[in-house]
Amino acid sequence: MTPHIDLSPKQQEIVFAENGAIYVKASAGSGKTRILTERIRYLLGNTNKKILALTFTNKAGAEIKERLSDISEIEKRVFIGTFHGFCQSILENHGHSIGLTKMPHIFEEEADRLELIEQAINQTPSYAGTYKTQSSKEQKNFRYRVLNYISKVKRELIADNELEQHTDDENIVLLYQNYQDILRAQNAIDFDDLLLLAYSLLVNYPKTAALYRRSFFAICIDEAQDLNNAQYQFLRALANGEFKNIMMVGDPNQSIFHFNGSSPDYMDKHFVHDFSPSVFELNENYRSSLAILEAARKIIPDVENITETVKAGIFEIKALEDEGDEARWIINKITSLVSLKKHEDIEGDISYEKIAVLARNKYIFNQLEAQLVENKLPFYYKMTPGTIRFESDLMKIFDLGLRARLNSQDILHKKRLLNRLKIEDSNVNLENIVPLILDPSMKKVIILVVELNDDGSNLKRNFESLKDNINIEDENEKNMIINDINELLKHWHNYARKTDNKSLHQFKNAMALGQTHPLAQHSGITLSTVHTMKGQEFDIVFIMGMDNDTFPDYRAVRNGGIELKQEKNNLYVAFTRAKRFLYVTYPEKRMMPWGDYKTRNISRFLKGF
Repeated sequence: MTPHIDLSPKQQEIVFAENGAIYVKASAGSGKTRILTERIRYLLGNTNKKILALTFTNKAGAEIKERLSDISEIEKRVFIGTFHGFCQSILENHGHSIGLTKMPHIFEEEADRLELIEQAINQTPSYAGTYKTQSSKEQKNFRYRVLNYISKVKRELIADNELEQHTDDENIVLLYQNYQDILRAQNAIDFDDLLLLAYSLLVNYPKTAALYRRSFFAICIDEAQDLNNAQYQFLRALANGEFKNIMMVGDPNQSIFHFNGSSPDYMDKHFVHDFSPSVFELNENYRSSLAILEAARKIIPDVENITETVKAGIFEIKALEDEGDEARWIINKITSLVSLKKHEDIEGDISYEKIAVLARNKYIFNQLEAQLVENKLPFYYKMTPGTIRFESDLMKIFDLGLRARLNSQDILHKKRLLNRLKIEDSNVNLENIVPLILDPSMKKVIILVVELNDDGSNLKRNFESLKDNINIEDENEKNMIINDINELLKHWHNYARKTDNKSLHQFKNAMALGQTHPLAQHSGITLSTVHTMKGQEFDIVFIMGMDNDTFPDYRAVRNGGIELKQEKNNLYVAFTRAKRFLYVTYPEKRMMPWGDYKTRNISRFLKGF
């Protein structure tokens, strides 16, 4: 298959390189994902086998899928997912080899793991007494020390007989062993176990590793600077010295997951030593245009290297009379850009999907949203990807109830459920809880959990019925519950449309791994707060509401210090979300909630422009 976009000579050299190990040392904005996806497209034209594309976030995987979506049967031809997602699929298919009769439940929340550590402490008599004499701050610090040790042991694949060599506190070794016992007793694993168990399976059952090697023609790894030891050793176990067709793409200067034990050395040194790859350097800057990078340097000087920048771009600041004028100006500019269709700085047609409007806080969008609706322009709000964070108490109870229903050994979440329901009998099972619940709304939710079919076939119907029958006087709480339910149904829809053999258990694990978030189903102009937009870029970006006390936020202005510094960092990040055009707007007066107009000044961060 030939690439469907223009590539520079340097990029072509990489995409069409001969099969074998390849290391692309790519600087910021040089088109790392573009290289990876076009290499996959090219390789698919040379083989009938599958290709394995590994990423570090679901969002990165979704972007690769989107770029390859024009290829027929892409889901069958390429496994695109995170290391954890791929390890989960290995364990689901071959876990019986290492004694997993069924896929364990995943404890993905840090709070859950910390609570298991607390349980482990209570089950370690030789230390429990000392722990109880400590202050709450000392106890908290110790729990985190244990958590970090547990993660380190699993990431570094430390054998049981070597545990004591990696800590000067033998109590922590005992706690690690008790933590693992408690997990096993609850038929559960944590995130680090996904890699650890999959690695063990490949090492101890070489025929399974060989099966995967025969299945894949090539392995492509995006953002490879974020590899940690467990991920790299898993990859080596999969390759087993035989499989060489591996491509790593990354920037040694952009490793961001140090807390997770990652290091660019696994790509930059170990991969080079173990696989002797062809090394390509790519330093062209396609991420942001020159105009945007120069503007960003006025906020924080000397952060971006503007050499090798390819595109010229546009940067403009616009003062408008009030919020209504600001919204109208943005809509008129968007309409004229989309009708323009083509610009030499932008790849492909200019569409609504290439445009994002950012603001410090969501309420800044009120006028714009009303006018977008009035003008019938498509738009959506970007949400944070990952597992659902229910806001309403009622849906938090549903979540606990579902965990208890799906895993009868999950004592941790059952205990939390009983506490929320104010039920003291810890031996009562889920079905027998219902008559003991006094609150009618809570009772309805637990009945719903009990009556769900194992395949989830009645989940949508039951929740739609619950929405119609919520008798809660507080309108804000009722609205929050309905929003939570709608969010859950979106996740169910995204899971159900990709899966033939549905199950509530599989759905819960898919949610835990962030695989059900509606990352790619929206279309139109993206509206997003600056915080939610970190890590994502658009060809055309508007930043609205850039008056002082709005951005920076008035609380940061009042408190000064690190808060104000963080606001400046956030604005810098917002600027660099734009790849080609950036328009910054602010109203010279705002309507206050009590009906008065208040004069506004341009953000203190923009006074030097």
